[in-house]
Amino acid sequence: MTEVHVVSKLDNQQHASVTLPAEEGVGQLAESSIRVRTLLVTPYNDPSTWGIVPAWGYAAVEESTIPELSKGAVLWGFWPTSSLPTDLKLNLGKRPGDWTEISEHRQQLMPLYNYYTTASVSESISVISNPGADSPSVQDERERLAWTSIFGILWRAGYLLSEHVFPSHPEKQAIHPLGSVAGLDWTAADGDLSSAVVVSLAASTKTGHAFAYNLQRRLIESAPLGLLQVTSSVARISKAEGNSPKSFPSKIIDYADVAAETSAKWMADLKPSKIVVLDFGARSNALDQFLDLVKKDPVLQSSKVMIVMIGGQQKVYTNEELQAAMKAIADLGKIQYNTSGVQETLLETLGSEEYYGVISKLWDEWLVNRHLNVPGFNIIWGKGISGVDGIEGGWGRLSRGEVGSEEGLVYTVSRT
Repeated sequence: MTEVHVVSKLDNQQHASVTLPAEEGVGQLAESSIRVRTLLVTPYNDPSTWGIVPAWGYAAVEESTIPELSKGAVLWGFWPTSSLPTDLKLNLGKRPGDWTEISEHRQQLMPLYNYYTTASVSESISVISNPGADSPSVQDERERLAWTSIFGILWRAGYLLSEHVFPSHPEKQAIHPLGSVAGLDWTAADGDLSSAVVVSLAASTKTGHAFAYNLQRRLIESAPLGLLQVTSSVARISKAEGNSPKSFPSKIIDYADVAAETSAKWMADLKPSKIVVLDFGARSNALDQFLDLVKKDPVLQSSKVMIVMIGGQQKVYTNEELQAAMKAIADLGKIQYNTSGVQETLLETLGSEEYYGVISKLWDEWLVNRHLNVPGFNIIWGKGISGVDGIEGGWGRLSRGEVGSEEGLVYTVSRT
């Protein structure tokens, strides 16, 4: 038997696991294609995606008509939360081990979701995807794959925002948060943080963590005047910051202090000409409270305010709430951020060898020190699709906003 997790097109909270008969007559695999089965994934709570819930993680090749991808090879990428086999039609990328999904029905997706990479694993994938009492090397490999499933793309989002939307070096071109495909202006002045206070709303989110990590490692010449981090996890963010270099002032506050005069004074003392607000998915009224604080302060009210929207609050939105959110984007002049758009711009300008070479090196450095970079973070392991311990149960927690920033849900998937 095989299982698929599906979500209602009308309400993300309405979801179920469907059990299907074992696949019969799957059909002959087409040329330049592979047939894979999901192995280890972390659910991706994206309200714009409907039907079968997608997930970042790993899958194993079961059949192949591509000589370079034999049975048993492991790929990293974007997968359905299903124990059904999935067919991919792939073109070889510009680097060995890189692949692009070229099926017609996939071209409506952003390019980021169509990239796959051959993964190097030091242990048998059947052993790695079966948590239990085993050797330290297997445990370490499993943890590495789990952290990559949880943080890989979100870390990249934070890195690209810090390093290329707001460049850390003068020779780097500032890229619009939507990428060059948007055709919108984004000048060097737009990307300059040297006279700005940066405000990170929902700083304890995974992308918020990654942004701060990279920002704190930039040259003093391109550093902001200060970083104000707003979070419900003050102790955890403070500990992470204690493990990072300090090249500029920083303040970490709870949501209860987002409208406090002490917060305004701290920013005003830095005399910013610009305030850059990065919303990684803050609580409903946090942004409004902060903007009111700025308007009331005699020093801050003359500062230019830029709002970049990276993520939304972890909740299920009603149609009315979605309409209100869209109106707020227009009313406040929010600038939307898109990881795929920025990445595509860099792939076009730098080429895949240089781009992936740099980002892979930095990611590996972060991964080695992951417990220092995100202290107190816990992987919550689950198994299968259905039930409270499967992806079905995890999605329920995600849709109810019950998954804390200190948790990462990872599921092993196998035939049932």
